[in-house]
Amino acid sequence: MLSTSGILIIGHPNPESLEYGAATVSGFAAAKKVLSERQPSLLVFGGIDQRHFDSFCEWAQKNSPHSLWILTTEGLSPKQIIHWNNFGRVHDFVETLTDPQLETKIQSALEKIGESSQQKNLVEMFAEQSLHFKHLSTELESRVDKRQKVLQKSLQTLDQTKQRLETLHRAMLGIHRAISIPQIEESLSEALRDSLAIDWVRLRFEHQSLINEKKLPHILEVRVICPNENLRAKVYFSKRDSAAFSAKEIDFLHELADALGLALSHLHALEQAEMVKAQWQATFDSIPHPLCLTTNEFDILKLNRAFQTACSSQSFRSLLGKNCFSKFFGDGLADLTALKEPLNTRLTRMTRGDVEHYEVVGQSLGLRYDEQPVRMVLMRSVTEDVRMERRILESSKMAELGTIGSSIAHELNNPLGGMLSFLQLILLDLKPEDAQYAEIKAMEAATLRCRDIVINLLSFARKQDLGEFGRVDLQSLTNKAIKLVELQSKSKGIEIKIETLGNPTTLGSGNALTHALCNLLQNSIDAIADKLPDEKFLGLIRVQIWQLPQHVQIQVHDNGSGIRPDLQSQIFNPHFTTRNNSTNRGMGLTVAYTIVNEHKGSLEIVSQHGVGSSAIVTLPLDVPLERQDFDGEI
Repeated sequence: MLSTSGILIIGHPNPESLEYGAATVSGFAAAKKVLSERQPSLLVFGGIDQRHFDSFCEWAQKNSPHSLWILTTEGLSPKQIIHWNNFGRVHDFVETLTDPQLETKIQSALEKIGESSQQKNLVEMFAEQSLHFKHLSTELESRVDKRQKVLQKSLQTLDQTKQRLETLHRAMLGIHRAISIPQIEESLSEALRDSLAIDWVRLRFEHQSLINEKKLPHILEVRVICPNENLRAKVYFSKRDSAAFSAKEIDFLHELADALGLALSHLHALEQAEMVKAQWQATFDSIPHPLCLTTNEFDILKLNRAFQTACSSQSFRSLLGKNCFSKFFGDGLADLTALKEPLNTRLTRMTRGDVEHYEVVGQSLGLRYDEQPVRMVLMRSVTEDVRMERRILESSKMAELGTIGSSIAHELNNPLGGMLSFLQLILLDLKPEDAQYAEIKAMEAATLRCRDIVINLLSFARKQDLGEFGRVDLQSLTNKAIKLVELQSKSKGIEIKIETLGNPTTLGSGNALTHALCNLLQNSIDAIADKLPDEKFLGLIRVQIWQLPQHVQIQVHDNGSGIRPDLQSQIFNPHFTTRNNSTNRGMGLTVAYTIVNEHKGSLEIVSQHGVGSSAIVTLPLDVPLERQDFDGEI
């Protein structure tokens, strides 16, 4: 059954025969009435009234513009058919309303109407949706624009916040690295110059004031709150071009001032600590004696200026962490870590051109560094005290020797003279082949040796006549002395080296000084000879001549056997010797000491057993000496 909704059939001859419920009217007048009330989708009509056909079509076209037509060709002229078909309202043609294909064409028209209706609905729906989408698009664009503005504002706020954080970071980093008020001011100025257009920053404590006290809009005063209640300060910020500060800038600078208080307290504490440290260091450096703080193994932790000056060839940093004794006295020093506390000993230090004696004292301080106890070690120079003690000791020895020698010589000279005279008279009466001749000759030799001993004793009992004093070139004098002992040194394979610094000269007796130097060289040769049985050992004597500001020195160093510590105090005693040799009378050092002493000089022996010895002769530097009567008794 066809759907007949919206079908109007005009002029059907037999409406009752229609099987579908289409509306029917008899003519154009009735159709106009129906079309005035409703708009059918399909009009089916033909030329039932040729007179009014064209006018009805025109009226229907105006009043029912959306309906389709099915026309009958019965009674229509070809011209009419063509004319109304061109208007596009005609769906199809039938010959008569009773044409069997009418129903099929009505069905086709209704389908087309349905499709058209659907298309129209789709178009309307599309238009409606387009309008809705346009509205949504407009609303979305509005929202996006609004969101964009909010986002842009948020980004600007974020950039400002990031810039402020970076500024705060730079400012905090600068003020915490600063070690003075001007550095804090400079750091703040640099950190705030670009972001806040700050021209300068001034920090003033409570007792200080800014140069310009007048309140200006481009100068912001902020109170600094310090954890240390004794510190009260203000910070002043000045803008470029006399611009005023915004509320956000003021809040930011107040936050910065709060952080500045902690930095000021830290800086104040640092200054106090530096002041205490400087005072301690000044006190430490003002001690005139070399002083250092060490670990339990005597590795240097801290040293004063006197210690570093005494080790002038080394920098301050190169001494830290090194053994204080090896750096001060040399690497050949014995290990002192086993000494009991409190440390108290005397050590000898060889410096260029001189020998120094130090009294070394040490004590644990009760402090710890790196889990080790801290020790204090003080080296006090006692060189002059030792030299004075030796001079007094040697002078007393010489005075006692002079007294004893004078009395012994006077008592022995007469008996020895008589014995020698009688022995020589006896020898005159004997012939060499006589049995008693050899015995009497041995007695004469023994008497002559006793006489030589008495003469040596008298030489110390009376001042010697050294002859005329004059300018002595120590270089030439040393070369002469080496020539005199060269035969012995070369025969034993001992090398003698000479080093000269400057052009040292002195006033004195060249022969006497040569004799004294020969005795010192001879002692070195004898000491080296004790070690010569070792085929790998190479004997060496170094003679160094120095010209120093106040005096000249001759130093004789050897690598011989050295002197045992218990015998070093006896080396200047007459006839003292460590060698069992009938030709060695033990007078070499005594004679050398006497000659040097007569030249207003000093002779010092420094020896280490098994390592070698050093003889140091110190003489005045070209200072005129007063002539003395060398014939008087002591």
